[in-house]
Amino acid sequence: MAQAFQAAQGQPNWVVRIVVLTFLLVIGIPILLLLLVAGLAAAMVFMVLSTINWIMVRLGGSTPKDDGRRNVRVIKRD
Repeated sequence: MAQAFQAAQGQPNWVVRIVVLTFLLVIGIPILLLLLVAGLAAAMVFMVLSTINWIMVRLGGSTPKDDGRRNVRVIKRD
């Protein structure tokens, strides 16, 4: 009898199970879905901006020798 009582105490009761299930349904799953959507949106933005950069580099040709620097002395090292 004591073993059954100890086993019953070790198990979460039905109220705790309902609270955990409700939390997962109301809070947990929507947060995971929002994180998934945010990750996909970030990946799409990264791909679009990378493609735009690649196109601009291809169309722009090579950069000038000074690379946009002014009043800078470049030290060439051997």
